[in-house]
Amino acid sequence: MTPQRTPSSSHVVTEVDHRPSPRRTSVRLRSLALAAGVAVALAPALAFTPASSAAVHASKTPVVVKQANRKGFGHILVTKPGATLYDLPSGTCTGGCLQVWPPLVLPAGDTTPKGGKGVVGTLGTMPAPGGGLQVTYNGLPLYTFVNDSGHSVNGNNVAGFHVVTP
Repeated sequence: MTPQRTPSSSHVVTEVDHRPSPRRTSVRLRSLALAAGVAVALAPALAFTPASSAAVHASKTPVVVKQANRKGFGHILVTKPGATLYDLPSGTCTGGCLQVWPPLVLPAGDTTPKGGKGVVGTLGTMPAPGGGLQVTYNGLPLYTFVNDSGHSVNGNNVAGFHVVTP
């Protein structure tokens, strides 16, 4: 920088050379080379996206719906632990209904329900009333019944709910 006085005033005007110095250019190039090297080294880790992790996770999804034989009903659908599953063909369960008929919801992180042997219909999901994904069978949401215990079937034909058959 070279300070100069203008002829008509006593102000000092400073000229600034905006061209990068050779030293600054060298530092910038080394920084870019380092950043590029880090990006290349991290590329395999960055390629692991949530979509690819969901695909891996989906293949490990445990069975959430299976078939069981219940006296008086024959083959029905149940949860993995054996709780009877019901659907409500005339509508959906909301509000206080959910206290009596809890929805079958996938475990956190799972996005695809899996059926066991004998589950021949289409399993799917829909947004669950309390969050997460509710399991559906042939398009109808699945529920359990609070008055069932163990492997009982007490909710068939109660408030429009029916035992789900494969």
